[in-house]
Amino acid sequence: MTEPIPDDAVLPVTARVPFGTKEQLKTLKPLFKAEQRRARVLSLSEPWDVRKLSGREAAERRTAWYAHRAELRADGQLLDSLDSVVMLEVRAELRERGWNHAWPPLPAEALIPGRWPGSRDGGYPEKVPVRLPAGLVLRVRSACWHTSAEAIGQLRDWRDRWPDALPTRAFRDDHEDEALTEYEELAAQVTTTGEIWRSALDRLVDATPALLGRTAAAA
Repeated sequence: MTEPIPDDAVLPVTARVPFGTKEQLKTLKPLFKAEQRRARVLSLSEPWDVRKLSGREAAERRTAWYAHRAELRADGQLLDSLDSVVMLEVRAELRERGWNHAWPPLPAEALIPGRWPGSRDGGYPEKVPVRLPAGLVLRVRSACWHTSAEAIGQLRDWRDRWPDALPTRAFRDDHEDEALTEYEELAAQVTTTGEIWRSALDRLVDATPALLGRTAAAA
């Protein structure tokens, strides 16, 4: 039996994004460096300093510090990595969609390898890997599946009816055009996890000037 993933674990995800996104994200490096320095200073202050403790006491204090650091990141008070800021933007995206709540477990069908019917995740040339809290990743996956399942089922039925229909075919009859219109309408009702990751990164790019202003104000 597969062991459940603890919510405080992290999972890797990869966002497929438009060209130029990675270059835009590089501008956040000064923020991350400044926040990393601030975290180091904080870790050496009371009550987190371990320099005068025994080995056992130091291990307990470091464990408490790591938990506190995670809380700072979750609250948006420590923005020391791409992972930490993307996490905040993913949560913001879920809140905006009204999806930031508990969802039913994912069915086995949702875990089949490969892209979902209606997926628009192809065609993005760049990849941005991040590590996010497992609980957040699972919430995104569940939200996407349970809001898309009906359309996914209808798209599978559509493919059974129109196994050869292709939007790029040069010569199509009117029935195929109508079928492809139906496909587009159904596909628009499917939200993949890739869309959520991209939306979070779009938010982050838009927020970059304000975040860099935060760095300048703290200098």
